[in-house]
Amino acid sequence: MKRDNKTSTIRDILVKLRKYSSIAVGLSLYSMAFNDKLAALEVLRIENAVDELYRSLIARIIIALRSTTYLPTAVSLLSVYSSIDEITDASADIAGAVLRGYRAHPYITAVACRGEAVGLITSRSNVKGLPARVDVLLLKRGEKYEIAPEIDYVSEGDLLVVRGPLDEILQLAKALGEEHYEARCSENFDVLAHLGDPLASNLLRLKSLSLSMLDLAFYSILNDDVEIAEAVVEMESWADKLYHEILELAHSWSRPSEPLEAVSLFILVKSLEELSDAATRIAKVVVDRENPKVIGEALGEGEEAYIRVRGSEGLKPSTIEELDFEDRGLIPVAMRRGGDWIAPLTPSHEVAPGDELILKYYRESIEAGAKVLEELRQLGFEKVRVERS
Repeated sequence: MKRDNKTSTIRDILVKLRKYSSIAVGLSLYSMAFNDKLAALEVLRIENAVDELYRSLIARIIIALRSTTYLPTAVSLLSVYSSIDEITDASADIAGAVLRGYRAHPYITAVACRGEAVGLITSRSNVKGLPARVDVLLLKRGEKYEIAPEIDYVSEGDLLVVRGPLDEILQLAKALGEEHYEARCSENFDVLAHLGDPLASNLLRLKSLSLSMLDLAFYSILNDDVEIAEAVVEMESWADKLYHEILELAHSWSRPSEPLEAVSLFILVKSLEELSDAATRIAKVVVDRENPKVIGEALGEGEEAYIRVRGSEGLKPSTIEELDFEDRGLIPVAMRRGGDWIAPLTPSHEVAPGDELILKYYRESIEAGAKVLEELRQLGFEKVRVERS
C-alpha cells in the first residue's frame, strides 16, 4: 500500500489502525471460508500498511515525549499498538494458510455464511452509487487505496471490501457483474445442518464474540467508555471457555474431514482466541485508567456507537424481535445473563430483568446517545454504570 500523507496526528493513526485491523480480520475469515487467494493477498498488504503506520506512530510519540507529562499516554499507545499488531498478525496467519493451500473445513464456510459477512468484490462494470445497503470498508482503484470511502460511482476493475448482510452483499456483487458470487454460500452441504453440530455452533459463537470484542475494545478506547471496556474484559473468560470446548470437541467431531481442512480449523480457532486476547488488552487500558483524554475523545458525527444497558425489574420478559430494536435503529451485539455472554443474538432470544445488552447504533449527532438512552428507559432498560477509581 502507498503511504497515506493525510495521516498527521496520533489520533488519525489510531483510527486508521482500528479500521485496518477490522478489515484484516473480516477479510481473512472470508479468504479462508471461500479459498480466495486474492483476498488473502490483500490481508498481507494490510499487515504491511499497519507496520508503516506503526513507524509513523513512533515518530509522533518521540516528538510528543519532549513533554514528560506525555509519558503515560505514550506507554498506553504502545500497548494498544502491540495489541493491534497481534490482531493483524493473527489475520495474516489465516491468510497465509489460504496461500499455502489449506482448504477450509466446511464448518468455517458455514460460520462465514451466517450473520454479518465480509466480502471482496471486483467490479465488472461501471455503476453509479451502490445498489445495496452495505458498508464499504476499503476501495482499491488502480494502485490507490481508500479506507471507508464515500462512493458516488464504481468503475470497472475497482476492488471493494464490503461488510453487511449476506443477501445485500450478493445483491451488490450481482449488480457489479460478479455472477459467480452467488455460489459462495450455496455449496452442496447444508449450512444449518452443520451449525447443528456442537463444534460448529461453538465456532460460530467464538467468531461472533471475538469480532464483537474487537469492535467494542476500539470503541471503548476512542471514546474513553469504561462500561464498554469492562464488558470486553468480562467477555474474555467466556471466549476462553469456548476456545477450550472447541479444542476438546475437535478430537471427536461427528463429521469426517480432510487433514488439510482440520489444519485450517485449528488455525482459525487459535487466531480467534488471539483476537479476543488482544481486544481484552486494549480494553484494559481503559479499565485501568491508563487512557488519558488525548488518546481518543468521542468519535466524530456519523460513527457507530455502543451502549450497555440492563433490564430493570419492571421489564416485561420479551424476545429481541418483540422489543423492535431494529425498527429503533439498534442492533443487539451481545447479551449477558448471569456470568455467561451470548453472541450472536437471534430474534427469538428472550431478554428478562437483570439481563445486560450491548447495543450498536448509528450516531448522527452528539445528542443521539441521550435520545437512545431515553428510548431504552421507556422500554425498561437502564444504563450499566461502572464505578471509576
